[in-house]
Amino acid sequence: MNNLKQLLVFCCLLGALHVQAQQSPILKKQITKSIDSAVLLHPFRDKVQAFNKSVKKELGKVFIDFNDNNVYVLAGIGFSKQYTNSRNYNSIFNYDLQNNKSAFKPGYYAGFRVDGIYKEKHLYSFAFSLDKISSGTSYSSSTSLEPFIGNFSRFKADDQFLNLSIAAHYKKLLPYKPNERTLFYVVAGPSIDTRLSGQSADNLVNNNYRRFLLRADIGIEYENKSFYTLFMHYKQGVTSFTKSPVSTHLNSLEIGLLMKASDIF
Repeated sequence: MNNLKQLLVFCCLLGALHVQAQQSPILKKQITKSIDSAVLLHPFRDKVQAFNKSVKKELGKVFIDFNDNNVYVLAGIGFSKQYTNSRNYNSIFNYDLQNNKSAFKPGYYAGFRVDGIYKEKHLYSFAFSLDKISSGTSYSSSTSLEPFIGNFSRFKADDQFLNLSIAAHYKKLLPYKPNERTLFYVVAGPSIDTRLSGQSADNLVNNNYRRFLLRADIGIEYENKSFYTLFMHYKQGVTSFTKSPVSTHLNSLEIGLLMKASDIF
């Protein structure tokens, strides 16, 4: 009888050891995964998430009535053109305009935007971006000496700029709604461009270009809820990009994409 009891105890112990041996790889894998997730670092993702949280926190402190703030990443392509009137600008240089390109030229931009609601009623956005602008130029006061010399100008506009753009928009939801996931908005507001790039050597002689430029921004946006937002904005120059007597207005058509930063990082 004692031998039978000992045999039963031995069989139970053997079964327990067998079950533990089968479970140990799974337990080991789970423990290893937990340790890896706790130990491994994701510096870029962590910095973006921390930045997102800090922006929401600071906006909540400063703008008490500005609620439901979301941070978006934006990027796109911009087509730009300058409209220049040199008037009585005097220079020792004469620039041939025969090969001048007056069409809108493509550039690109990238940045981030904060969207929210003011007093639970008014939709708004604040956008910050770096704009690499390539611009065509239309000259309204060129000179010619036919039939000897074609069109020429004493002022030559620069065609490459790097600007820091800060824009504020008021958003209005349109009643058109094809389905539950689709929304359309009209946006409008001012934008201030800060020129970060230098000037050409010829324009640097008289320091022709200003540092700041004020523009009016109006556009339409298509939001596919929880996925992305497509937008098209037109920026009209309000102030001259050049100093008197030269008058230059920089206009741009921007097409881009918005995505929530939390969905990317």
